[in-house]
Amino acid sequence: MSIEIFTGASVPALLLQAREVFGPEAQVLQVRSRNGAFELIASSAAVVAAAQPDFADFGRSLAAELTPAPRKAAPVRAPEAPRPGRVIALVGPTGAGKTTTIAKLATNPLAFGGRKVGLLGLDTFRVGAVEQLSTYAELASLPIEVVYAEGELQRALARLADCEVVLVDTPGRGPRQLDDTALVGRWVSALAPNEVHLALPAGHMPAMTRRVMDGFRSYHVTHLLATKLDECPEDARLFDIAVADGRPMRWFTDGQHVPQDLRDAADRIAGARDRRRDAQDPRDLHRNAA
Repeated sequence: MSIEIFTGASVPALLLQAREVFGPEAQVLQVRSRNGAFELIASSAAVVAAAQPDFADFGRSLAAELTPAPRKAAPVRAPEAPRPGRVIALVGPTGAGKTTTIAKLATNPLAFGGRKVGLLGLDTFRVGAVEQLSTYAELASLPIEVVYAEGELQRALARLADCEVVLVDTPGRGPRQLDDTALVGRWVSALAPNEVHLALPAGHMPAMTRRVMDGFRSYHVTHLLATKLDECPEDARLFDIAVADGRPMRWFTDGQHVPQDLRDAADRIAGARDRRRDAQDPRDLHRNAA
């Protein structure tokens, strides 16, 4: 497998190096900051295509969800600012893999049934976050807007109005950063997303996962999203927690490769439901997932 790691002080410069090696169809697998420098891991498009997973009905079922339902006639009102067809925000703690997951969702041809995807970046706090998201957008020729102040939110969203799906990347925050969490929560609320997916990394003890879920309660989370399953491939606790919680989980991720390490969570959730149903005492499973 032809994969190269490029190191330097500027992500755009590393992108140019990757294109010199792999040509105009170079695919970025990962961008990370380390010791004041950036590492860009890239491969050829052929490598990514060969590793593409079989999602079965993943794209078709989601395409049905993205088809707007007929609306009843409403009173005539002043025209509203244009909006994209569907806005999906990813929220979660620092290190949960939100930016990489957004890149997978945006570039996987099966994720949204071929619909036009745009990116909206709110993570201007983390060093290199904007460059990382912008690199993925440039490689995939995706429209992108980056917001630095609350007053820019609606204008940025309006500039993405021709997109059928907009994925929103938000800053990661720990449970003790209450002021920052409230600020980002207010920004997400102002965007009025159709869905808010809470990224939950595998490997955490259930009590920690529950604390994270409680910490993001003000974000009005609609879905859960398991990440980094490659680090704990046999760990099913996140799926048990999702079933106990009751909110849906559409996706999980199990690696750093973009876009292929994105999976349909339906089978894993079905397995968690079976475990819950078959448990001699369902309260035991609930305690394990609490």
